[in-house]
Amino acid sequence: MMELVTTDADVPTPAPAHAMPVAGSPTLMVLRPSRAAYARAFKANLWIAVPLLVISVVRIGLNPWLLPVFVVVLLLSFGGVMLYFRRVRVEFGGGGYRVVDLLGRTRAFTPAEVGTLVTVISLNSGSTAPPAPQLILTRSDGSKLLRLRGQTWEIEQFAALADDLIVHGVVNDAIVAPITTGQLRLRYPKVVGWWEAHPIAFGLIVGLGVLFLMIVIVIAVFLSTVAG
Repeated sequence: MMELVTTDADVPTPAPAHAMPVAGSPTLMVLRPSRAAYARAFKANLWIAVPLLVISVVRIGLNPWLLPVFVVVLLLSFGGVMLYFRRVRVEFGGGGYRVVDLLGRTRAFTPAEVGTLVTVISLNSGSTAPPAPQLILTRSDGSKLLRLRGQTWEIEQFAALADDLIVHGVVNDAIVAPITTGQLRLRYPKVVGWWEAHPIAFGLIVGLGVLFLMIVIVIAVFLSTVAG
């Protein structure tokens, strides 16, 4: 198994895939989300995505008014994915770090602002998604500064960023044994939310909420029909 980080500062780390030096600034590296990693994650979840798509098509057949809503959701999802791969990136070099998000907003930080570098080899979310690596940066108070997930990033990218942070004195909590989101929440409660640590319970709450909303809508429609 590939090690996620190395600690030998004298051995240069080769530029991984999806990491490119910026022209005119050879020490500045740019990491971009990996389409290959996203494709692997997408294929791993096809078995649940296809039935959901079939159910959606059946519901549209029974309720044609849902078609515009379905199209809008698809367009927003596709547009969000395209923007993510176009804009999101992590830049680092010379002891400086910069993160650009989906909306193009830039956030810069230095090693002094990082409390802990957390590298996770295999995180089990407890849902249908397969275990994946993660790289997390916390602030000194334990809150999240940066979180990169293996569903859209390569482990080589994590290694390159982690090595650079370690060289600049950031403490590394390397979690090499498989761990669940619940266990990770116990160690870093300000990083992992309750809903993520308990996906089944959260899903049931959301499902009940949707069911309750549908019942309310049906009752409201029925009462308005009777009153009319």
